[in-house]
Amino acid sequence: MQRRSGAGPAPDPGSLREVQRQEAGLVRTLPKSRTGRVPAWPLTTKATTDEKELWAKLWKLPQAIVWEEQHVERAVARYVRMSLLVESGDANAAKVKSVLDQERTLLLELGSLMKAGFRITTNPTPAATVSSTKAAAAKRQVPSSRGRLRALPNVGDDST
Repeated sequence: MQRRSGAGPAPDPGSLREVQRQEAGLVRTLPKSRTGRVPAWPLTTKATTDEKELWAKLWKLPQAIVWEEQHVERAVARYVRMSLLVESGDANAAKVKSVLDQERTLLLELGSLMKAGFRITTNPTPAATVSSTKAAAAKRQVPSSRGRLRALPNVGDDST
């Protein structure tokens, strides 16, 4: 039996493998939303009111940061147009599949976002660094589960 590429569950953010990927710089955390101007509509045909509304909404998503870096404005505009067509009910199965494929490509699906190495932060703003005891600081600097086990104080050690 042949396995499908990409089949299986999405990565577990709390697993040791995920922590190792983060330590290696293979995971990028995006902020909760993109700030900045919405790009101009790139297609030659004028956008409808519904398309303009969805276009502006999509460019506030965290994934829009990646789209902007990769200059895929036209792909996002085609997704907007096809998505609204499918949602109107005037689409066959091929068009529905096309929109689903576009969602995966544009990282709008959680599984594809995680497999591509992106995470969305759970913090609205980065936490400020707070000074504390030397032992607490050492524990915070050990991100892996193996490291956390080694960072625990010895049981019965009276020197702490």
